[in-house]
Amino acid sequence: MSNPAFGSQSLARRMARRAGLVASAAMCLVPLAAHAQDAQPAPPADVPVVQGNDIIVTAAKREQTLQSVPVAVTVTTAEVIQRAQIRDIKDLSSVVPSLRVSEHQSSAQTDFLVRGFGNGAINAGVEPSVGMFVDGVYLSRSGAQIVDLPDLTRVEVLRGPQSTLFGKNASAGVVSIVTREPAFKFGGSAEVSYGEYNALVVKGSVTGPLSENIAYSLSGSMNRRDGHTLDGGTGNMVNDRNRNYLRGQLLFKGDNGLKVRVIGDYGTLDEVCCAVAIS
Repeated sequence: MSNPAFGSQSLARRMARRAGLVASAAMCLVPLAAHAQDAQPAPPADVPVVQGNDIIVTAAKREQTLQSVPVAVTVTTAEVIQRAQIRDIKDLSSVVPSLRVSEHQSSAQTDFLVRGFGNGAINAGVEPSVGMFVDGVYLSRSGAQIVDLPDLTRVEVLRGPQSTLFGKNASAGVVSIVTREPAFKFGGSAEVSYGEYNALVVKGSVTGPLSENIAYSLSGSMNRRDGHTLDGGTGNMVNDRNRNYLRGQLLFKGDNGLKVRVIGDYGTLDEVCCAVAIS
């Protein structure tokens, strides 16, 4: 025989439990409704959203943020280059783990490897498989690639095959150097350092306007060092360093948004490298 009091208590508990579930669901819906009211329409997919701390790169031949570029790329900014005392492209491997730069029998036989891949050749006539570009211009030989480059904006190291955008000599990767464009405000910088074996590095740059629509910049560097290894056959000291670089730019900016940048550079490399002592 059933107990009416027990049945009424069970029914009361079921109704209380249902009321609790309904209240919980209502509490969950309130934040969702508030979030829907606060949400803003998403920008179109073809309009990049740039925040103040975003890094702009040109790894895909157009300006994009580092987070959105569909390429495995490592960016070294001018601040990092200055803080790490990077003098040339060979020193860049100290801050880019995937890049290795090795000098073989001479400076003109410098080998570039990205992720361990490259031609690995010590023949100066062999075309490299890691492309070197300065402001979009390809440098075909290692002797032109390792000169000092003052007044940089950033260095982009693209890992993996990049032949689709950069051509046949980029099957292992690309090192893209971007220099600072002329400014319509006078400015400049200078740097002098001295080290062992009479190592002397001098760098400088100056920029400013020539007219309302034309700006210029001139930068240069000198890198000297005595040899530190004795060649027993000739009696001469080798592994010295003697590099010079000069770069000039003109920037034309039209009223209709047209921008033309003309760049000319000259570099010399005259050094005896690279002796290795075997113990």
